[in-house]
Amino acid sequence: MPAMRVFALLVALAGAVASASEPALSAFASLPADPAPPELVRGLHYWISNENDLHLFHDTVKDKGGVYIGVGSDQNYLLGAWARAEVLVLLDFDQSIVDLHRVYRVIFLAAETPEEFLRLWQLKSRKEVRRLIEEGYPDKAQRVGALRAYGTARWAVERRLKRVVAQMEKASLPNFVVDAAEYAHLRRLFQQDKVFMVRGDLTAQRTVSAVGRAVAQAGKKVGVLYLSNAEQYFPYGARYRSNMRELALDEGSVVVRTSGQRGVSHVKGTYYHYNTQSGSSFLAWLADEKTRDVRRMLRYAPDSGTVYGLSRLDIGPEEAREAAKQRLLAKVQAKKVKRGRGLSRAAHGEAVR
Repeated sequence: MPAMRVFALLVALAGAVASASEPALSAFASLPADPAPPELVRGLHYWISNENDLHLFHDTVKDKGGVYIGVGSDQNYLLGAWARAEVLVLLDFDQSIVDLHRVYRVIFLAAETPEEFLRLWQLKSRKEVRRLIEEGYPDKAQRVGALRAYGTARWAVERRLKRVVAQMEKASLPNFVVDAAEYAHLRRLFQQDKVFMVRGDLTAQRTVSAVGRAVAQAGKKVGVLYLSNAEQYFPYGARYRSNMRELALDEGSVVVRTSGQRGVSHVKGTYYHYNTQSGSSFLAWLADEKTRDVRRMLRYAPDSGTVYGLSRLDIGPEEAREAAKQRLLAKVQAKKVKRGRGLSRAAHGEAVR
């Protein structure tokens, strides 16, 4: 039997075993897709992440477990492995990114090691990967979409993965591209059919709501919700607030996001502010009518004491606004004291003369 047919058979068997062993996950397998957006942001497909300081999220997401929900592409594998997620839900309103995740799927399933995973993203492996896609997706629409995404994005993904290795080495953190345990965790999720990819819009009506129901049906909790910088492109409307509530975030959940907006601090030399927030805090802010968008919330999230441009928000709006007021008063008082000392020194100088 040809090697690619053996691969396809093993994939099918792995999925069948997983589905039989965890029927509670069946709702994830039938998540409805949201309609395609009328246009993409700047008309671009964001094949890879340009968030180069994701190591700042490591300690917050580490070993969170539960269901990991994330938008975007490669960053989800880095964060999902750190979180030791039990289930991955990968959504994006750009169908091409969903198609790219399907390429990741066949490569994870075919590659037993991180080294083999990297090799399959290289140009010399192009024919091999195209065969994996053709064998892995009997459905024509999925197959064509994955082949198109692979043909367009392969070079960018290869470059991005090398950059992730360098970034995480500098931060002295493990990552799925080189660390055997991190990689094995992700590969196991694919082998057990616990990775679900779907076109989903955070502000639309179908997908996110269905994810919330699937989480509840499975008797699980959301461990990590990764929003990237998506929130900077829309206000906190009624549908978005409702979608987030249906995910049943709680004190044990963590929301991680970035923002490229003005008015919030950015990590030095980067486009982004990095923020982490407890699930309960996020829901409290969403219940507040004054919180019209993410920037109005992040302005009350003070920078951490160690990294400029990294903030943590674990309290609700009333407490946060009061804390901000007290910080402002303290700042004004400090300026008055400093001015008073200056005047005192000036007066002393006059007396000496």
